[in-house]
Amino acid sequence: MDPVTILKEKQPKLVEKWIAALISTYPAESANFFIDTKDPFANPVGATIKRSIPLLFNEVIKEKMDPVKVNEALDPVIRLRAVQEMSPSKAVSFIFAIKHLIRKELEGLPRDKKIESFLSVFLSNVDALMLAAIDIYVQCRDKVYSLRINQAKESVKKLLIKKELMCDIPDINTELQTVINKHCTGVL
Repeated sequence: MDPVTILKEKQPKLVEKWIAALISTYPAESANFFIDTKDPFANPVGATIKRSIPLLFNEVIKEKMDPVKVNEALDPVIRLRAVQEMSPSKAVSFIFAIKHLIRKELEGLPRDKKIESFLSVFLSNVDALMLAAIDIYVQCRDKVYSLRINQAKESVKKLLIKKELMCDIPDINTELQTVINKHCTGVL
């Protein structure tokens, strides 16, 4: 009995359960909205999840995952979760839910070499998904922090210019900007 064929037949149910596991990490009101609102423009988070999880499911049950397809499916979900107020572990934890779902689906089958081989590859694939998710999450958080730092710098710069403690001279190198700023404030 081929486990991949069995899982393909049960894919809609398993994908639905995986989506439910991911959505359960959100507050109840948000989770209900993500599930109930069908319009992708009104519900971009739900639409992204519903589009990405089936693609991830197809990859994780393969003998060899396609890294490009994995990234295309995983990136939008992790990107969303990286900017939401949740811990890093909670942001990527939904990936482990598929382990339980697949094991439960296959537990009634007699253990043969095909099942054992599939489970070994499948568990390695889940681990690879988790590592990819962590990489994407860290890249996104770095970008968020960088944007926040740049925004804070711009706010301080605007305040200093407004208070006439600094001159705004665009597109010159930093060393020259420092000299000009000292001159503008009368420090030179």
